[in-house]
Amino acid sequence: MSIYQNIQEIAQDRGMSLKEVAKKAGIGENSIYRWQNHKPSMSSLNKVAIALNVDVEDLTTVEDSETPEYRAIQRKAKKMTNQDQKKLLNIMKAAFGDK
Repeated sequence: MSIYQNIQEIAQDRGMSLKEVAKKAGIGENSIYRWQNHKPSMSSLNKVAIALNVDVEDLTTVEDSETPEYRAIQRKAKKMTNQDQKKLLNIMKAAFGDK
């Protein structure tokens, strides 16, 4: 998945359009769309990460083997307390075993 696709997916998770993200980040409203074919600057990526309340790493991870659902779970788990993460892990083990 590309940087553009990651941003698009995270924005969608937050109910935001890419133009809204760009505006909140203080960059040109079409900047993110251009990232489909061009690499963004680190400065612009930082601004978008702040606007989306994620780490830059969440935007730049381009592993194709991860599904959108898997990445959504990762993002939500990062925001949980350690105690809540342990509870979730126990729920997952009970529901799915040790797969």
